[in-house]
Amino acid sequence: MSAIELLYRNIPDPSAKNVLVLNAQAHPLLNEICRQAASCQLQQSFKPSCIALSNSGLAWAHSLATDQWFDLILIHPAKNRQQTLFWMADAMNRLVPGGKIVIACANNHGAKGYETALNKLAGNIASSSKSKCRIFSAVKSAALNSELAAQWLRNGEAQRIASHGVISRPGLFSWDRADPGSQLLLSQLPELSGTGMDLCCGYGLLSEKILCSSEQVKRMHLVEAEQLALDCAAENCAQWSARVTLHWLDAAAESLPGNMEWIVCNPPFHTGQDRDIELGQKIILNGCRALKPGGEIYLVANRKLPYESVLQTGLKSVQTLIEAEGFKVIRGVR
Repeated sequence: MSAIELLYRNIPDPSAKNVLVLNAQAHPLLNEICRQAASCQLQQSFKPSCIALSNSGLAWAHSLATDQWFDLILIHPAKNRQQTLFWMADAMNRLVPGGKIVIACANNHGAKGYETALNKLAGNIASSSKSKCRIFSAVKSAALNSELAAQWLRNGEAQRIASHGVISRPGLFSWDRADPGSQLLLSQLPELSGTGMDLCCGYGLLSEKILCSSEQVKRMHLVEAEQLALDCAAENCAQWSARVTLHWLDAAAESLPGNMEWIVCNPPFHTGQDRDIELGQKIILNGCRALKPGGEIYLVANRKLPYESVLQTGLKSVQTLIEAEGFKVIRGVR
């Protein structure tokens, strides 16, 4: 049994009227929860997960209004600890007195640490384990550590990162530093011009650097599946907003803007906690289709990832520009 099934199957109070699910994931049991509750709100900002929720007939929202209150809040933890602590603090603030927060997590994804954290935040908790997962809950009471909740909220919000001067937030890829792969890619780029795309742009590190250094770029398309990252990218590229178009897309499955003269890409190779090489391959192939004839793609990846064969499928020429620090930068021409 997965953590998400454990969470949805073991609702402590099926009669709860106002339910919130943070990081909601599509599952038949979630449909049943939504049918039983008078009000059930689902929060999700990752496009593939949102598509899955929509396909199962469920409505969702990227974010929640500040004045919404709930009897029961379910949380499926994120990969990033600070993001999950942010959700836990936000959830406690949104509960009515006596309302309950419930979390389920796989043991190898940090379940014990999250259980300890919830105990520090809320006081006494109930906990059990099953199928290499833990499920634990707490009731909102006078024992709530409001100072700790405020600290977790501050730590988890969007913030300017001093090391490279851009806005980011916990939970995004390499959120608190410029990752070495992107830095290597930037070092290999020519002066770009015309219309191009930052594919899987994250919080906009590549886009911000390109727009800052290349005045001849007429139009920059930023494509990203995580709305929280795209929001940061919009802020980081705000001074060039007249030349920037934002696209909230699942780059592995949805159509991309076409006729690109160039694409830069640092593709993901994880789905949640799990390594997923096929994800990057699908994104790269989709990106190749978005190039105009003669258009170029500049790609950075872990040196061991098998992307060359995919590029050769969609392009007429492929060359490795550099290998360094465990990464490779590849240039392809359609």
